[in-house]
Amino acid sequence: CWDFATVAVLENSYRQQGIANGWLEKDEYMAISEQAYGAEILRLCTGPPGSPQQVACLIPGNGIWKNTTEGGDATLLMYLMNGLQDNIYPHSICSYYPDDGNDTLCPALTPDKRKANPLSLTVKKMSTLMDGTSIKHAMLKRHQAMTLTTATPYITHYYPCIGEFAGEERCNPASTSCTLCPPELAMTTCCVPIHGGENYNMNGEFITSHVMNPEGGHVMTLVGYNDLYRTKQGYTGGFILKNSWFDGIHPALGPMHARGSHSLKYWLDEITDWEEASMCPNSHDPENWFQCGNTDEVVNTRRHGNGDPGMNIPLPIERSITVGGGVESCLSEETELYAKVSLQPLHLRCTDSDFCVVSDDYTYFVRNTTSWGDRMLRMCLFEYNTETKNSTELCLPPMLPQKIAYVLSPVAEEVLENDPDVCGYYFYPYEVLQQYKSQFGSFYVNNFEIEWHPQSFAANKAYFAGLDYSDIEKSTRKQNQYEFLGPFPFARIVDKKDLPSVAED
Repeated sequence: CWDFATVAVLENSYRQQGIANGWLEKDEYMAISEQAYGAEILRLCTGPPGSPQQVACLIPGNGIWKNTTEGGDATLLMYLMNGLQDNIYPHSICSYYPDDGNDTLCPALTPDKRKANPLSLTVKKMSTLMDGTSIKHAMLKRHQAMTLTTATPYITHYYPCIGEFAGEERCNPASTSCTLCPPELAMTTCCVPIHGGENYNMNGEFITSHVMNPEGGHVMTLVGYNDLYRTKQGYTGGFILKNSWFDGIHPALGPMHARGSHSLKYWLDEITDWEEASMCPNSHDPENWFQCGNTDEVVNTRRHGNGDPGMNIPLPIERSITVGGGVESCLSEETELYAKVSLQPLHLRCTDSDFCVVSDDYTYFVRNTTSWGDRMLRMCLFEYNTETKNSTELCLPPMLPQKIAYVLSPVAEEVLENDPDVCGYYFYPYEVLQQYKSQFGSFYVNNFEIEWHPQSFAANKAYFAGLDYSDIEKSTRKQNQYEFLGPFPFARIVDKKDLPSVAED
């Protein structure tokens, strides 16, 4: 994470100086290699115990000094500046290798490439900021990206002791097994704690809980703030961060990771949700799935099996035969058209046999979702057999959206990918900052003053004949631009010649 955050700061400073001097177009940027940067940091940290570079790289809790990029910190850009000033490389030199054991790998970084590399910079200054007011003041003054380091705790969620839980010993207020509910869930005295949750939701917002436990740290790129944005948890105001995490689901990493992000314009309240969906649709977020057929027909509910909502708590799944044909609404061409135009997935597949039927013969449609307990959703669906044309209503037990994303998934043709050019931003509320900082510490923002030598830009290659600009030219890209006219992403002013003419008698 520190690697990506630092490279983002380098790219931002390069772009700003390039545009200011007329060496880059306003929609251009030059991508820098995170893989090469990480490999160079490891090379420069190598040395005997007690050497200056080992002292600079030895940070409690990380392994950067042991030849791995696990851990590390953005401040190494300053501490190792004398070795990095001519050893930053364009992205085309080597792409990022996500698999473990490849931290030092960059085969194309040959001695000849090093010698002919045009990129050269000077880190003139680094300041470290600790409080929100100073950070915002620096952003207004410098108008540049910074790195933000924060603790990343495990979050505890809670099930209220109702229904089938009510008779258990852990839900007896007189028992020492009782866990008191947090103040915001005072509906019952005892709650069932669910430990080990992520400290963010699928909307890309960092969150807190009544009980948080230390997990580690994370470095992101600070790009802005909004004092008026209100999160789903009810926190108003916060910082906008560019994150290095993937969007969507990643089965190889397990159900703990289901993520979503947004554009910078979204967090600044400059566009509508529909406009945002045209850039960052977040198709795997259950709260973004299209709902249909939510009629008021009476159903004869029966219990079916026991499910695990991903929190070691057995809860029943409710299933019933659909009466009144509410699923017909989901099967209509009109509904399919609305879902497509709204950029929302309509047809879902089951991916977890503990909760539904994993088969190509079954399609699932969201009927409705209800907020439940501690930031969970109660989702009811139509389970439609495409062979028999029969429909069953299925209600999942209350779950976090991150878990639902691993129970059901949109069909492949309805998964719209987030645009990496504009998505990937998270919201870090001021209240989250205060709670994390007071409980775990490890919060600071680093502001770098960086100056790039004119030889670093391909526009000046005629003046530096001995340098190889091929990788800079390969890595210089156009950023996707989205222009909206009003609140609807696809609407434009219709040309007069395209309008229907008035019928003449």
